[in-house]
Amino acid sequence: MDPLIHLLGRILVPMFFIGVCGSMLVVVFTVVTDVQEIFTSDEEDER
Repeated sequence: MDPLIHLLGRILVPMFFIGVCGSMLVVVFTVVTDVQEIFTSDEEDER
């Protein structure tokens, strides 16, 4: 049972960190697009 737990640990820990990095990328891209949307002027509103 102990070798199985170590094998699962070696597989699941990297998958967890890859998932965290992927989520962080999504948050960064969302913040960047939201900030661009806030600071760009709408041409239709100025007319």
